[in-house]
Amino acid sequence: MRNDTPPEPPAIRPADAADAGRIAALHCESWRDAYAQVLDPAFLAGPIEADRRALWAERLGAPAPAQGVLLAETPGHETAGFICFFRDNDPRWGTLIDNLHVDPALRGRGIGERLIRAAVATFAPDRPFHLWVFEANAAGVRFYLRLGGTIVERGIDDKPAARGAPHLRIA
Repeated sequence: MRNDTPPEPPAIRPADAADAGRIAALHCESWRDAYAQVLDPAFLAGPIEADRRALWAERLGAPAPAQGVLLAETPGHETAGFICFFRDNDPRWGTLIDNLHVDPALRGRGIGERLIRAAVATFAPDRPFHLWVFEANAAGVRFYLRLGGTIVERGIDDKPAARGAPHLRIA
């Protein structure tokens, strides 16, 4: 007999300093999966781990006043995804969604959309928001466009590991 009951959706809550390691690990896993053809393979093979641990320890240990981070957890408290944003980051484009990552094994279950909607409703209602996504991340671009985003700008990512990869601002 098959169990056709859909899995319970993950709970979404504000992240805190104790979540830094879990968020860093998911960030690494997500980048290795989605950006294998974009980011420098040498960076993805190792330095990414220390880089993301330092970033999330700093962001969650001493959060900027405009920063918000939400964590999605499965009923078993596994990290399903997270979103990080900075309110009113840009005078024209508004709040910046700086990171949105979902466990690659859980993509396609609405977690990313739930995280975006929760972040906007909780921290930036009635404000415009934008994000940058690598142009080569076709699935990510489709996802943001499906949610009503519009490509408003194309640029070159200046992170050394990105090796000049083009990215898109979606508002």
